[in-house]
Amino acid sequence: MSESYQYITRPTSVGDATTTQAVYRGTKTKDDLVAEITARLATPTPTIDAVLCCFSEIVIDWATQGWKIAPCHDLIGYRLTTGGSTPTGAPEDWDFDSMNIDLNCHWGAAGEARSRALFTSEKVGEQSRSAPVFVEVYDSETKEANHYEALKGLCMRFSNNKFDFNPTAACKARFRKADGTFVDAAGYPFIKGKTVVCTPPSGLTGTVHVEVTALINGALRTSEYPFPLT
Repeated sequence: MSESYQYITRPTSVGDATTTQAVYRGTKTKDDLVAEITARLATPTPTIDAVLCCFSEIVIDWATQGWKIAPCHDLIGYRLTTGGSTPTGAPEDWDFDSMNIDLNCHWGAAGEARSRALFTSEKVGEQSRSAPVFVEVYDSETKEANHYEALKGLCMRFSNNKFDFNPTAACKARFRKADGTFVDAAGYPFIKGKTVVCTPPSGLTGTVHVEVTALINGALRTSEYPFPLT
């Protein structure tokens, strides 16, 4: 049986809301990972692709159960993070979305040193105003990334700290078709925190781009998702 993700609730730093905080079960080591991969694959000559897939599945499984995964060879480690908030005294209905569950990757000392040694930077542009920053866009039903179907949910997640999507305040999603014209989303069946689910309108077909206007730091800002939806 899969172990549940354990958490506590606590006041936010401002004190006017309640948030969640993970209670980790412990840390899985590199030896634990090697043993689990060996047990799951159960073959003397697994392919590199199979090992990569199995490794990713184990990281997701263990992290979802509340374990930390130590950085293999001191390079990269993993854990699930949690947060979200609800006003103090309001009914608490914590789930994957309201807790803002996210898989977090973190340095080992050797990993950070390797990146630091390789790191160079180059300025390639400038943006004077904050805009909605997409984390991912996917079909709500199939979970397929960068895919949509007319009249079915399209889930969009954002990373801005002060993000608010309020359709009554001119926030909206719209789709740019191949001919350059735009059509607005038909509705918004789910809005919570940095997650917005919109409904592509009837008749929308082919490759499109989605553009979102949201409140960032209280001001309306617009940005387009950089990948086409099919």
